[in-house]
Amino acid sequence: MGSVIKILDETISNIIAAGEVVENPESMIKELLENSFDAGAKNIVISVENSGRYVKITDNGSGMSKEDIFLSIERHATSKILNKEDIFNLKTYGFRGEALASIASVSKLSIASRTSLDEIGTVILSNSGNISKVFEKPMNIGTEIEVKDLFFNTPARLKFLRSKATEYGKIKDIVLKEALVNYNTSILLNFDNNEVLRTSGKGIENTLIEIFGKNILKNMLQFKYGFLGNSEISRGNRDYIFTYFNNRYAKSKIVETAVIDSYYTKLDKGKYPFVILFIDIDPTLIDVNVHPTKKVVKFSNDANIYSTIKNEILNFFDNNELEYLPKIENMQYKSEEHTLKDLSQGENYKIYEGERLFEKTDNIVARDANTLQNKTVYNNYEIIKKKYEKTENLENYTNNYNTEIQNEVSTKEDIAIKKENRNYKIYGQLNNMYILVEKNGDLEIYDQHIIHERILYEELKEKYYSKEIRVKPLLVPIVCVIDYKQKEILEKNINAFEEFGFYYNEFGENEIIIRKVPDFEFSEGVKSVFFELIDELSKGNDIKDIREKIIISMSCKGAIKAGEPLDINEMYKIIDKLHSIGKYTCPHGRPIIIKIEKDHLDKMFKRK
Repeated sequence: MGSVIKILDETISNIIAAGEVVENPESMIKELLENSFDAGAKNIVISVENSGRYVKITDNGSGMSKEDIFLSIERHATSKILNKEDIFNLKTYGFRGEALASIASVSKLSIASRTSLDEIGTVILSNSGNISKVFEKPMNIGTEIEVKDLFFNTPARLKFLRSKATEYGKIKDIVLKEALVNYNTSILLNFDNNEVLRTSGKGIENTLIEIFGKNILKNMLQFKYGFLGNSEISRGNRDYIFTYFNNRYAKSKIVETAVIDSYYTKLDKGKYPFVILFIDIDPTLIDVNVHPTKKVVKFSNDANIYSTIKNEILNFFDNNELEYLPKIENMQYKSEEHTLKDLSQGENYKIYEGERLFEKTDNIVARDANTLQNKTVYNNYEIIKKKYEKTENLENYTNNYNTEIQNEVSTKEDIAIKKENRNYKIYGQLNNMYILVEKNGDLEIYDQHIIHERILYEELKEKYYSKEIRVKPLLVPIVCVIDYKQKEILEKNINAFEEFGFYYNEFGENEIIIRKVPDFEFSEGVKSVFFELIDELSKGNDIKDIREKIIISMSCKGAIKAGEPLDINEMYKIIDKLHSIGKYTCPHGRPIIIKIEKDHLDKMFKRK
């Protein structure tokens, strides 16, 4: 019996190999575009037609000599690797020959190129990777690559091309991502002779405006490794977390997780940040060849990467909390005549330069979170009397009353002293919900519930993490009905509940009785927090994550509510405390302050 295993001829093997690199028009354009960047191009024009089956890319890079053009469509030919060590130390995008060989094998390809040493350009034509014609033509220094009839000889791959809108969408997305990191190169993208994207090559901030618009840049903060968006431009998915490693766009689950975790208390549930990271890292510590398309990277030390990225972002937020707030000029306001337009035209933006990862950074400085009374100051005898009307011991009542009066006097004295040092003035309360403040001539609007929620969150977090939480017995214990699953959770996690300040006993077959709770004034929902803790423990989540969620829940439930009237001293008290903490979003990510600058008000009233 003869051998049934045959060695494939070169044409067939090239077509199979092309499938690893050229999955669709998007992946082909990515390869060609990165070749242009590697060649030092500063101007690139991309023309796409017929759903991506026709592509032409022209650049003003260094070009290729006649000999190199011939080699460029041969497999395993590259200028990037001379020995095996070079494989693990690549700082360029890839192997020009490898990409072109794959593209040539599944298309009708034309390559025209000229270097600074050549007086005239060289053109080669190929069909399925076989050179059919060679000639010379006058041209500028650079390279022009034209791909016709992509996948004409691979019907199966051609069959699975998507609609024109889908293919064009994917092409625009990859060009956008490449343009963000190559912000000093101008790029023009045309679909069927219509311009769809253009960048000027004048720096990252101009590129951001040209791609996403001024509103995005206005709501982003520049930091050590790129740009961090605020809650105003948060998104419903992870697609706007752009990560670049040594100038290469790629996805990394560990980096995305670090970014999302660092935004934990800054965004609403189900929202994701708008972030652009440029990370420069030793090539020996990162593997870009996990997948042939190089869309995913892995690291030699995931834990180090995670902690470094997360800590850098958290440190930045600690030092730039006020800057993180949404900018009022980007929100839509309607006058009687028309909607106000963006007033930020004509601004100049600086060029951004990234920094290397793993530079020495300062440690996070723990903030002093002094205890703040959870209840508001009582202003008359009747309110105090109601608070203590259930007190059985008259002596205790009298002592408590005197304490309240003394606290109120002390509070007013403190406020009077601080008033001289304040750089803001409170004008009042709007709808028993918002506090109106003038600061440096600007109008600031504070949400009273979120202010108090943030204060309580910082206080509780300090107490829980230092294990200084106090408990108090309930005058009227709470009886709860539980099912068998909840009972099992309670039996297994007694220590966890006690750590949170909840003490309980069985009270029957399907009931428990809560006798002690955290020494914290819940304005609502002791019982709901208790059952929330049961639910979190049932999911098997890490106790640290559970602690964070419960602290957030308790803070929200214990905070002053919208609709609750406050006097001027109470308003000053919570705002003073907020400024001493220096955190200006609630634990859920909502902003505490909305700022309307004086210039913006002047423009609204047409004074400017």
